Amino acid sequence: MSIAFAVNAGPLTQIGLELASLPTAYQLATGAYGWFKARERSKSLQDLLSVSGGQLVSTSSFNLRLYKDIRTDHTSMQGVVVQDSKVQRTSLPKGSTAIPEHPGTACLRALTTGLLVLHKTEAVVEILRHVIPLRLVQLNQEDTSLEIDGALLTSLKQWVSAVALEEDSDLFRKFMLETVAARQSRLTVAQMVDTTDMDRTSINELSLVVGVLSWILRPPHSRITKNYPTRSLKVWTMASIMEIIGFEIEADLVVAQNTRDYESSLLASSRFGEMPRVFLVVANCEETDPEPLMHIPRASDSPRPQVTMIRGIPWIMFKHLRGTHTEVDTQCLADIWMFSFRSAKACFRGLSMLKQCCKIEIEDVENAGIPEHHRSLISEFSPEIHRICGTAMRQYIPNSPLGAGWGLSDIRLHMHTLGEGEQSDCTRSPSRDSCYILYAIVCGAIYGLCSNVCFDNGHVLGEDSEVVFSPDLLFEKGGKKVKEWATIIGQATKRSQVPLTTWNDLLFEIFLGKETETSSLSAMEAPSTTVYMNMQNPHRQRLLLGAQSYGLTAVSDMLVKLTTKKEAFCYFHISRGQVLNFPLTEDSYIQASSYIEPAQVMTLDPEPNNPTLYRFDHEYEELAMRVDVEPCWADDPRTVLLVLRSQGVPIATLNIFAFLDRMTYDSISCSCQKYSWEIPVLVTERWQLVSLYQLLRLRYKGMSYHRVDATITDTKMLIDASQSIAATIYAISILHTKHVGVAEECLACAYDHVMHNWQNTHATIVITG
Repeated sequence: MSIAFAVNAGPLTQIGLELASLPTAYQLATGAYGWFKARERSKSLQDLLSVSGGQLVSTSSFNLRLYKDIRTDHTSMQGVVVQDSKVQRTSLPKGSTAIPEHPGTACLRALTTGLLVLHKTEAVVEILRHVIPLRLVQLNQEDTSLEIDGALLTSLKQWVSAVALEEDSDLFRKFMLETVAARQSRLTVAQMVDTTDMDRTSINELSLVVGVLSWILRPPHSRITKNYPTRSLKVWTMASIMEIIGFEIEADLVVAQNTRDYESSLLASSRFGEMPRVFLVVANCEETDPEPLMHIPRASDSPRPQVTMIRGIPWIMFKHLRGTHTEVDTQCLADIWMFSFRSAKACFRGLSMLKQCCKIEIEDVENAGIPEHHRSLISEFSPEIHRICGTAMRQYIPNSPLGAGWGLSDIRLHMHTLGEGEQSDCTRSPSRDSCYILYAIVCGAIYGLCSNVCFDNGHVLGEDSEVVFSPDLLFEKGGKKVKEWATIIGQATKRSQVPLTTWNDLLFEIFLGKETETSSLSAMEAPSTTVYMNMQNPHRQRLLLGAQSYGLTAVSDMLVKLTTKKEAFCYFHISRGQVLNFPLTEDSYIQASSYIEPAQVMTLDPEPNNPTLYRFDHEYEELAMRVDVEPCWADDPRTVLLVLRSQGVPIATLNIFAFLDRMTYDSISCSCQKYSWEIPVLVTERWQLVSLYQLLRLRYKGMSYHRVDATITDTKMLIDASQSIAATIYAISILHTKHVGVAEECLACAYDHVMHNWQNTHATIVITG
């Protein structure tokens, strides 16, 4: 590892590795679209509060010194750098803004950090809208009031979003979750679920959370009760988080199980040095959550997706069954999930792409041996995924519907009612248990198969690799999301019908927990002379090459290891931290730029006399070139393109769309099985042999970045770009022409294709490495 830098580079100061371009990373962090925005947005929020008639203040129950100490000891901001054909993770000692000097700002930051452990950003904003005016603002005039709306609400949203982006990449959250989990395990009630259990109920508990926060933030003398009883595990968990982060309260480990326990905990006088307590009540007839409840209509109470190891997914997915006395409990379902995961992972044989549609190659299975009952069950998800679920189904599901709980109609019913009033241990329907088993098999198989196309530290994802998982996946609209995933996987394993954009969205949802229903399906803007348009599909979707969500970053294998293999666009590297040297869009995607340089006509031999087409690259000295991925500084720096350099000097900017289109639509495979690289042609066909030196000639007059216009009437060109991957990428991407044949395997077949389709017009053959 490189020695950490000591230069003054803002959030990048003292990072643990050497960046290829520190100015680029600094601009991406602090520029107009940068990720390092929490400090300036905090100042903006303070100023707007002041203009609105109030000052941000700390509460007497907040211990600033304790907060600073615990943040100093456990804050560890993580960054992700893509360079040298690797995805590297590094710490950012100066990347956190979690310890501001202003006491009021520090109190609000601590409160927000705690809320973001359990809640999504939208819910945190709504909670703070109610809490800040009541407890954290001192009004300039006593007879006035403050409402967070309009410009002030927008400023609050922007600040919370900036804090969330920072906290997602900070290991401090992992410390808090582990600490709370340890405390939860010591609660004095048998078989209590762990901290990650969001206490599945049909009511929105945000009002209860606002209530306990309002009580915590009150001065001790004005609190309704000395101690705070709650019936919500989420409220108790939030109190425990607030205790960890510096608020002077305590989440009591003693649970009130009857009236005597309740009265003892509620009326207990705090001794000197002891904190007021929030205690959990399981007795049925006692009053709890005494703070007046507020209706919060705008936000969902769904839990925040969590970073977890793959082996931990079934424990979160079926957490509500932990400690039950039935045979089908969390442990049982976790075992089934992992068996299905390993079986599906082992049947993967590769991935191919045809015309920008993906196909998964898997081990052949004997369809005749699949029981009809299994076919009927799996058809509820996708008829095609029996090829990856079959092994697990044979292991855990009977061959006929005669077994208890395996009737298809009953299982269908329970699929639509998952999460609605879970029954007790002794009365839970066998069909519901069967439904859980089926979901464990399907979900485990999906993760197992897709884990083969993502990498963690250079290796395919394993059981200990970190991913983002939504705790509510099973209960969202009756498991609809799992069914959508199964449908896409089924299409990809049977035939090439899954577009690249859909495939990438699927991986972002599965491994990053990213919601992609609308953001990645937006159409490109209107055509422009400087916008690349796909010849085959002028209304194409945008090309996503990576994403960041909840602290994890995924980067396309194409950006990590530049290659001419088009399948690289289907694979991703996943690491924890804020991406440092690639820009992100507002919705946190790494997006290919649509910008292109204008084209210029190339000067060619007016009287070509070439009777033979052949590889001629060896006749020229090898050029020292490399291709880098950079922000599109000339147009939209939130997007990326390729830059060709020779000896460190930029030569050309290359559009990634153009390269992908050429490799997927214009590549010509060998059908003659001779793999010929030298063929005779008629001189009257006027073939031009164009070297890389000739392609680069536009660069030397005025340092031009122009593309090569190869649309000259009746001109046919052969370009040998086989000397290196950089040369191939350059030659394919720099051409402005509609008629191109990419010869990857055989020059003779490429020639036949060109002459068959474009004999009487311009055409180009590019020989690749």
